[in-house]
Amino acid sequence: MLRNPFTKISGLIHPPKVRYEDFYEEAAYILAYRMCLFLVITLAVLGSMLFIYYGPLTGFMCFVGFISVVISFWRIRKTGKYKKISMLFNLTGAALCQATLFGIKEQPHIIDGIWMIINILFTFMTLGRKWGTFIFLLHAISLSTFYLFFLNDQVMLMRSLSQEQLFSVAVNVFLCFLIIFYLSWQNIKTNQHAQHQLKEAKEVLQNHFDIIHKQNEEKTMMLKEIHHRVKNNLQVITSLLRLQSRELENEEAISKFRDTTNRVIAMSMIHEKMYQSEELSKINLEEYFSSLSDDLLSSYQVGFPIEITIQCSIETLGMRPIVPLALIFNELFSNSLKYAFTDQQSASIEIELIKQDNDLFTLTYKDNGTWKTPIRPDSFGLELINALTEQLEGKMEFHHEPETKYIFDFPNLEL
Repeated sequence: MLRNPFTKISGLIHPPKVRYEDFYEEAAYILAYRMCLFLVITLAVLGSMLFIYYGPLTGFMCFVGFISVVISFWRIRKTGKYKKISMLFNLTGAALCQATLFGIKEQPHIIDGIWMIINILFTFMTLGRKWGTFIFLLHAISLSTFYLFFLNDQVMLMRSLSQEQLFSVAVNVFLCFLIIFYLSWQNIKTNQHAQHQLKEAKEVLQNHFDIIHKQNEEKTMMLKEIHHRVKNNLQVITSLLRLQSRELENEEAISKFRDTTNRVIAMSMIHEKMYQSEELSKINLEEYFSSLSDDLLSSYQVGFPIEITIQCSIETLGMRPIVPLALIFNELFSNSLKYAFTDQQSASIEIELIKQDNDLFTLTYKDNGTWKTPIRPDSFGLELINALTEQLEGKMEFHHEPETKYIFDFPNLEL
């Protein structure tokens, strides 16, 4: 039976648990709750003393403040929401300070400035800088104006105070400083609580980050290993095709085997660049096209120099568009080496990939050779280029005068 009152008091002192996303907002909630509880007790004592020593009007002002604090405390405890209640409470406190200062003229206003300081501190701690600055300016202007016009009157009133009234003033000053002390102490305590929770949250996030980072490293190593194995398997296929082609005597069959081998090499090189790249999902385009052109030149063993120019306005590209682009490049470059430069001394090939303003990508391939007209308009190479262009949702134009040129327009290659 004895435990019940103490349990109720303990439950009253500690605010109900409310979870806020911001730890410092939770600290402001706890501060507002405890400060309201402390002011309920303080204003009850202070109001009684003011009523006895200064009359019913001063006591009434304090009683209004007491009722305001009780309502604020009850609403915070009931709803867990403190901002609107704190705003109402602080504005009510500011209004009472102004009403007391300018409305009660026959009594000294010794401690009004201290109450204004309490009001300012509490506003800053619960509502933040904006409202705290507003309350500060309001009190600073009003108090300065009051003493500018009524300072002499206040001095005369303070000299005429009785011994009982001086004792009341001393008690009031003590209570005000006790409130300031309690407010500062609770502010430090709740901020420490918020910092402790923030530290714990950071530790949890750091642990999750370390786990995710470790998993990401493992997946990265796995992907690199996959790209490396795919590249090795494609190289095995390339070697098998080359070995098989040595048994062939028909030149057309040998040429088709070589074309197929070069297509496999183009895809193999993609995986090689992927596992060598820092970003596994992207490869450097200019570097890739340059390596592929060198490999094709070596494969076809061209007996004269060819000037190759590669320009890309986008540095890297992802896996989805790079394979079709690589095969298109492989077909065009191979056809140039096979058909365009017959006994030509000044051969040149230009490749350009630029990004337009409307997210349209234009690939231009041209050489200064003279292409032979295909025997079959539906040859495998041309069908492959058309199919790959459709796969990328692009369009293709072909021009053969004054130089051979292919122009491709692709939408959203970076997606």
